[in-house]
Amino acid sequence: MTDRERIAFHVVTGFLGAGKTTLINRLLRAPELADALVIVNEWGDIGLDHLLYERLSSDAILINSGCVCCALRGDLLEALRDALARRDSGALPPFGRIVLETTGLAEPAPILHALIADPALSSRLGLAGVTTLIDAVNGRATLRARPESARQVALADRLVIAKSDCLPSFERGERLAELRLALRDLNPTAPMLDGAAEEFGPAEFLAEPIVRGVIEPQGRPDHAAGIRTFAFRSAEPVDPGAFAQFLSLVGSMLGPKLLRLKGLFALSDQRDAPIRVDGVQHVFHAPRLLAGWPDADHETRIVIIVEGVAARDVEALWAALVHTPRVDSPDLAALADNPLAPRAGGLLRLD
Repeated sequence: MTDRERIAFHVVTGFLGAGKTTLINRLLRAPELADALVIVNEWGDIGLDHLLYERLSSDAILINSGCVCCALRGDLLEALRDALARRDSGALPPFGRIVLETTGLAEPAPILHALIADPALSSRLGLAGVTTLIDAVNGRATLRARPESARQVALADRLVIAKSDCLPSFERGERLAELRLALRDLNPTAPMLDGAAEEFGPAEFLAEPIVRGVIEPQGRPDHAAGIRTFAFRSAEPVDPGAFAQFLSLVGSMLGPKLLRLKGLFALSDQRDAPIRVDGVQHVFHAPRLLAGWPDADHETRIVIIVEGVAARDVEALWAALVHTPRVDSPDLAALADNPLAPRAGGLLRLD
């Protein structure tokens, strides 16, 4: 199955009360999402009653935008398999994308890991991005108090600030600036948009996430969660063999401490279009060749999000990939041959 034939899979997350349901309700009114299947964790959690049009089954309805909404009462993977089977049989309309609204306490990493690790689902579903909502009123306090909120922010492809219009006007500017700084510490690369100011809509939601690697690696740890986000870029094309070896080593050496890796790689034997990579913990989605570069930037750039890992360990892996000399740092061959390095076979799937 080609990448274009895969069904786009969107994750909308954010802590309790961040405004996920409100955002999804607004998005579903757009004709661009008329072919969406919306999955929510509990039927009562999403206020779509005023949009009901036709009940398709005990847990699926067709709403007036053309979208289908299903309740998720059990295992996510089973729900996805069931939805795909019903789509194939004609019991559900032929939805072209899936929007998953997580509970406020959910962490995105296990969801992404489950999707990538299941061969049947990963062959049919393509990750279209993680959109994380942050409550402008309570966001900073929540980030400090709740590690799952920090992980929701760190793993996001897009950050949407909600309820900024609920802040007192006399302190709105200062509080938004402080919140943006806290979010940037956790996620230095994701676009940050103000939902209340109408900066985020269907076009932004459906756009291909762009990996915005920066010149210098960002390794600032969040004071509460111990999360570090690194962004790297290289102007020189990457050797294909080194690319495959690098991904295997990242998975085996970082393991569950790797919350996510996402990137665009310019390979030396394929310069007209990048290879897109998504990985969670030790499992990587099959690297996919895009039709072309999503923007004018044709350099390799990757984002690595880890928890409880020293900056030097991540930076050494990148330096070994791009052959940057570093004191006391091995190259990829030395890392791969190191008998003391953790091993985990079959981590990189190149199907």
